[in-house]
Amino acid sequence: MLIQEAGAVYLATWSPTAPGLLATAAVLLGLALALVVSRRPGDLALLQRVATGGLLGLPGALVVYFSFSAGGFFPDAPAFVALVLLAALVLRATLAEDPFGGFSRPLAIATTAMALYTGWTLLSGLWSDAPGRALIEGNRALVYLLALVLLGSLPRTTSRLAWMLRGVAAAMVLVSVAALVSRLLPDILATDPNIANDRLSYPLTYWNALGILGSLALILCLWLTTSLREARIVRVLAAASLPAVAAMVLFTFSRGAIAAGAIGIVAYLLLARPRGIVTVLFSALPLTVVGLASAYGATLLATTQPTTSAAISQGHHVGVVLGLCTVGAAFLRVLLLPLDERLLALRLEPRLRRRVIGPAWGLAVVAAIVVSLAVHLPARVDDEYRRFVVTTNVAQSSDLRERLTDPANSGRVDHWRLGMRAFREHASLGIGAGTFGLLWTQERPASLVGLVVEDAHSLYVETLAELGVVGMALLTVTLLTILTAFMPVRRREDRALHAALTAAALAWLVHAGVDWDWEMPAVTIWLFALGGLALAADGPRPPRPAPAKSLRIRVGVAAVLAATGPALVLTSEKRLDRAVDAFYRGDCLAATGAAASAASVLDHRPE
Repeated sequence: MLIQEAGAVYLATWSPTAPGLLATAAVLLGLALALVVSRRPGDLALLQRVATGGLLGLPGALVVYFSFSAGGFFPDAPAFVALVLLAALVLRATLAEDPFGGFSRPLAIATTAMALYTGWTLLSGLWSDAPGRALIEGNRALVYLLALVLLGSLPRTTSRLAWMLRGVAAAMVLVSVAALVSRLLPDILATDPNIANDRLSYPLTYWNALGILGSLALILCLWLTTSLREARIVRVLAAASLPAVAAMVLFTFSRGAIAAGAIGIVAYLLLARPRGIVTVLFSALPLTVVGLASAYGATLLATTQPTTSAAISQGHHVGVVLGLCTVGAAFLRVLLLPLDERLLALRLEPRLRRRVIGPAWGLAVVAAIVVSLAVHLPARVDDEYRRFVVTTNVAQSSDLRERLTDPANSGRVDHWRLGMRAFREHASLGIGAGTFGLLWTQERPASLVGLVVEDAHSLYVETLAELGVVGMALLTVTLLTILTAFMPVRRREDRALHAALTAAALAWLVHAGVDWDWEMPAVTIWLFALGGLALAADGPRPPRPAPAKSLRIRVGVAAVLAATGPALVLTSEKRLDRAVDAFYRGDCLAATGAAASAASVLDHRPE
């Protein structure tokens, strides 16, 4: 009866906002405590299965939440997620029989480095010109740290890692489809006028971040549809997703995201060498090309006014073509499923394998060199690089498709030069977390005086400038440790899974070097969540003595202390939002009152 009443209250109060999520967490906590108090073995086993399933689905859920919260760029979303992750960590430390079962030496290395990086970020407020920015950056780093720790507390199994990655892939496909619908069917899914409508950016509100999210989705869908060990329905659904996701990436017109995605796809094919690529070449690939051709040919959707009546009509046509391509890709993938079984049954004797694989790789390398020289690829690459360095602004055109072949750097070279100059002048400590935007406003080139930026458009340059050599060293250790855990091991049955993880991580690492993916948790949270589980100790592990109650208490106290920063930021941000809303309503008294209330929480935030 109590559970029924709690469910009724939950259904009555739920909403897809922070209060709704808090209500969800409260109900789950109450149910968990009720099951623990009952001490019935069946209830405890159920609780353990539900908790594990919830943790495995958490990264995908966070991708969706951050995506529909402006990518997680603004301070309130990371602060709220940090509180949720801290609550989950306290629950696990308190209720789980072996809450630290995934602890391992590699996980300890990554966790320690990331914890020190987070602490260093917060500490940089002491020598920063804007200490409030250090707190915002520290909260974001805390979210990544908590995802690493929480998911790393689970003992690792191939099944758990695969299920978590499937959830992330499904979340990215969901966001990609929603974005595509907003472009093709704006009369059905209209976006806010303040979101730039020239290059597709909904729901993340930044086209390059949406582009890399779609590219990651393509890599993961390619893994799911080419891995012959995946369930048939998964292979079919993944193949059906490729045309729509590829079209969405195209409409972002994001050159960096497309290039990073291409690097990731090539890396996956080289590392996994999936046999299922044969069936994909004859099923999903041709129809993906057809869908892309249709999207590229929609000239009105590649302008700054993609919501005119003529453009909407064109979008409906592209939507029909993509729908048919989706159905066709699924149908052909089903039709060729028997071929998968034959490919899976193929086996080469070890001696013959050694004789074939080596020469085949050598022939492929020679062929690649010959083709690149025949088309003068080195000279073309050198020419494009020189044009990238010297050309700042993308040529203005009413046709956004032209930017795909424009090598202009959009001011990035100037960002990087200024960031590296700041690093040379403040190599040990940096200028303080989150302050590159202030430095740019003060010292930007005269030719770019109208360009306002907050980030250096490179995680590595920005880290060197803001946190110095110490911050860069800690970040490098964290990322390299995660990448090492992702790397496929030769002859392992889960080679395709680890190849997909490695390929996606490589795509992210490349794109993070030319954009501000770090500040968009929607495209970054998966890396630390999957990294935590990949670094965890292998499971299932033999039964061990339950951890001491004092250790559980210390973890809980540490979590409560860590929640102070996110709680202050979330409170001040919500009050600032109320002040802005009141200002636009013309209610100056309410606006000043809410702003003063926000200042009373965090008086050193310039907002």
